[in-house]
Amino acid sequence: MDEYRMGMEVVARQRRAAAARVRLGWWFPVLSAVSWALAVGGDFPAAGYRRLGIPDLPYGQVGGLLFLALVAVFSVRSGMNRWDVSPFALYPSLRWRFPAFALMCLGSMAVVFGLGWLGGSSSGAAWAAVVFAVVAGGVMAFLLTWMAAGIRGDILTGGQRR
Repeated sequence: MDEYRMGMEVVARQRRAAAARVRLGWWFPVLSAVSWALAVGGDFPAAGYRRLGIPDLPYGQVGGLLFLALVAVFSVRSGMNRWDVSPFALYPSLRWRFPAFALMCLGSMAVVFGLGWLGGSSSGAAWAAVVFAVVAGGVMAFLLTWMAAGIRGDILTGGQRR
């Protein structure tokens, strides 16, 4: 019985060490918020931003590439860098968290694109797009840290939570 307890302590220690590797630094939510705000803001026509005095630069492309790089870092740090068909195969907590992430991605791009389509290049629509892109960046940073927390919890409990 003593060997069993010692074995379980070793497993618990290994799980804590693995969960600690999933932690993301303070820089990750900050960069993910900025990159997503830039990527989503690129869906609005540049003419509307010119009226606000924002120069024509490839904000959307730069933000999108930075966001893809951050997602790759997240994937490697969380152990999801496998070629699974579904990201839910590895961590049970992502069954509820990943769909929220996907809906946030598609929904925020659709809203900013819709503001550009409905508002044209008006300055009011451009301000609304900028504000919404910043808010969407903050929500995206929250979602990624929420997903990382769920993955850490799954590692600590051995994926037994539902």
